[in-house]
Amino acid sequence: MKTQIKQLAGPVAQKGVILIITLIAMVALAIASIALLRGVDAGNVISGNMAFRQATLQAGDIGVEAAFNALPNITAASLDANIANQYYATRQTVDSGGVPIGVNWATVPCRNSAGATVVCSAQAYQVKYVIDRLCDPTVPLPITNVSGNCYTQKLAGTSQGGSKKAGAVIFSTDDAIYYRITVQVSGPRNTQSYVQAIVNRS
Repeated sequence: MKTQIKQLAGPVAQKGVILIITLIAMVALAIASIALLRGVDAGNVISGNMAFRQATLQAGDIGVEAAFNALPNITAASLDANIANQYYATRQTVDSGGVPIGVNWATVPCRNSAGATVVCSAQAYQVKYVIDRLCDPTVPLPITNVSGNCYTQKLAGTSQGGSKKAGAVIFSTDDAIYYRITVQVSGPRNTQSYVQAIVNRS
């Protein structure tokens, strides 16, 4: 009787294909993780900037209110003469965004909610305003024909113009002249907003 002996095959040499595929997958996952982190960081920056911008718009309302409250004193003292960095007796030329181009905002003082001048560097949100009377800039000052050279509203009888806010100053006149209030607010991360309001008074 013959005995048959089968020779077992030796170990097959590993070529490392699976290792290479695993390394490629790990690199791809690492790149995807980095991209995800960068995307989240960018989203946080955008959200933060939008929040700061919204806060500057809210601060702009404070500037409009301060300018509105200061307007009676300004016009009583200097209706037909400019007050540097605060009031213009005639309508100013504006840019495509409606902002007066003749204003050097670097020289306009910062204001608080009461309208008082404050140190700009001490404010988180720097609020500045200028007012221009909406009258024809080509007409020499003083303007005597207000109805013909200014934007006005004819108020008949006892009707009143001005703010409708409860407890606010009420302006009453036969010819209420319109004024444009432009407020610039600068906040953190170089955010900057402009707010405008048109008001009238005699």
